[in-house]
Amino acid sequence: MMTINIKSVHKCAFCKYWYDPTNSAITPRNARLNLWRFDENAKCMCMKKNFEMKAIATCPHYECKLELVKWRE
Repeated sequence: MMTINIKSVHKCAFCKYWYDPTNSAITPRNARLNLWRFDENAKCMCMKKNFEMKAIATCPHYECKLELVKWRE
């Protein structure tokens, strides 16, 4: 499993078009800091491209399916 900051790295595993309704490929590591883990070998259908994509892939259609934590200042 790989850990990334979903605010700066846009991987298919966190895209709303990557069809994984149970979110089985992702787990929070530290949600307050937007750090999440994902299985880079997982594959699911991309609803935008209509093609099976790996979780580690990226594309210009990326839209995060998770709500990012907003810090109070």
